[in-house]
Amino acid sequence: MHRFFRQWGLVTQRRFACSNYRSFCRAWLAALFFSICLAGCSTAVFSDLFVSYEEQLRASRYQLGSGEFELAADLLAEGRTSDNSYYLKQLEKGRMLYLAGDYAASQQHFTKVDEQLKYLSRQAEYRLSTGLQQASALATNDNFIDYHIPVYEQVMLHHYQAINYLNNQSLESALIEVRRAAMIQQQAMQEAPLSLEEQLHDYQAQYQQLMDQYPQLNSQDKALDNAYQNGLSFALSATLYLAANQEDDAYIDFRKALALAPHNSYLQAEVARLGKKLSMSDYQEYTPLTGKPLSGEQGLLVVLHEQSIVAARREARFTLPLYNHNRWETYTVALPVISGNAQVTIPLTIDVEGQVFSTERLIQIDSLAAKQLQQDLPGILLRQILRVITKDQFRQEVNKGKSADDENWANALINVYNIMSERADTRSWQTLPALAQIAVKPLTQGSHTLHLDGLVQSELPIDIKAGRVTLMLTNDLGSPAQVFNL
Repeated sequence: MHRFFRQWGLVTQRRFACSNYRSFCRAWLAALFFSICLAGCSTAVFSDLFVSYEEQLRASRYQLGSGEFELAADLLAEGRTSDNSYYLKQLEKGRMLYLAGDYAASQQHFTKVDEQLKYLSRQAEYRLSTGLQQASALATNDNFIDYHIPVYEQVMLHHYQAINYLNNQSLESALIEVRRAAMIQQQAMQEAPLSLEEQLHDYQAQYQQLMDQYPQLNSQDKALDNAYQNGLSFALSATLYLAANQEDDAYIDFRKALALAPHNSYLQAEVARLGKKLSMSDYQEYTPLTGKPLSGEQGLLVVLHEQSIVAARREARFTLPLYNHNRWETYTVALPVISGNAQVTIPLTIDVEGQVFSTERLIQIDSLAAKQLQQDLPGILLRQILRVITKDQFRQEVNKGKSADDENWANALINVYNIMSERADTRSWQTLPALAQIAVKPLTQGSHTLHLDGLVQSELPIDIKAGRVTLMLTNDLGSPAQVFNL
C-alpha cells in the first residue's frame, strides 16, 4: 500500500508541478484554511468535514435494525439545503419513513432529491462549482464536495417512489417512475467509464496490493460487471407492466432481471411463460423451462422481499511515507472501505394452504455499493495524492523564514490539523436493503391466507383475481407487508 502511494505520488507530483504552483499556494491556501476555520462555526459544516458520515448515521442504522423506523428518522438531522450531504440525508429520511409506513412523507423527501437532480442536469455552472469544491477538498477532505448521487442510488430512488405512488393508488405514476429508472440505467451503460484496472494501467503492480486492502470488493459477486443495472428495479417494472397489460415490456424486463440472476427459477419461469405466450422466438435462449400459461381461474402473486441493511462505507487509515525535499515525511491518509463478507441470502418461506415455496435471490445491493466504491477509487486516490502534496506545500510556505522554534510550533499545529481533517468520505445511501429476493406463484382466484415464516407478521390475507397481478412487498426489519391488487 505504501509503495502504491509513494510511486503514484511522485509521478503525480511531477505531472502537476508548474512554475506558478508556489505563488498559487501562498495566496490561495492561506485564504482557504482561514475560510475553513470560519466555516467551522457552523455545526453542520463541522460535522460533515470532521465527523464521518458513517458515524453520523450509526444511531439511525441501529434503530432501523431494531424496527424503530420513526425514531431512526428523528435521529438524523437533515441540515440545510446548502450542506454537502443534504440530499443524501433526504434519501435516508425517505427510506426510513417508507419503512415506517408514512408513504406521503417519504414521497416528499424523494421528490426533493429528484427535483435537485433535474436542476443539476440543467446547470452548466454546476461543473464549475464542483471543480472549486474539488480544489477546496485538497485542504480538507472529500466531504467538502457535494455528494454526487450515483446511478444505483438514483435507480433505488425511483424504485421506492414508484411504490409510494402505488400506495396512493396511482399505477400510472408508478409506471413513469420505473421507466425513469430504466432510462437512467440505459444511459449509464452507454456512458460507462473505463474499468479501474484500465484507469490504473500504469500501476498494475501496485493495483493488486491496493485491492488486498478491500476484501469486500473481492468477495462480491464475480458476475457483477457494473453498478448500474438493478434486478430489483427490473422485477418491479416487469410486474407493473403486467398489471398494465404491457406484456411485451414485462417480458423484456423479466429477461433483464434474469440476465443479472440467471439461476433464479421464478424469473426463468416468467420469461418462458411470457415468451411462449407472445411467440417470442428467442425466449429458450434465456431459460431451459417450457412456458406454462395461467389457467382461466388463476392470478399471479409476485413477492419482492428485502433483507437486512446494506453494508456501510467505513474509514480505514493508512500511514504514507513520502520522500520529499531530501527527507522522509510521514502522512496519515484515510480512505473509504466496505469491510466484511457479503451477506448470505435467507429465503422467506411462504405457505399458502399447503403449497410451500420460498423466495430466491434477485440482487445483492451490497454488491452494487461495493462496485460503486471500486469505480470511485481512481478519483478518490488522485485527490488523496494531491491533498498530500498540497498540505506539504502549505507546510513549507508557513515555515518559510521562521526560526527553528517557530517552525516546530507551526509543524505541530499543522500536524494536528492534518490529523483532524483527514477523514475518508464514507457517504452512501446506508439505509438501503442488503439483498432483494423474489417469488412468483400462480394461485387460484379467491381469498387466501399466507403463512410467512420468519417475519413479525406471520399471517397475511390476500385476494387473488383471475388474470390479474397481486404484488406483495415484505422485509425482515419489521415493517408491515404491503399488498397491491393491480
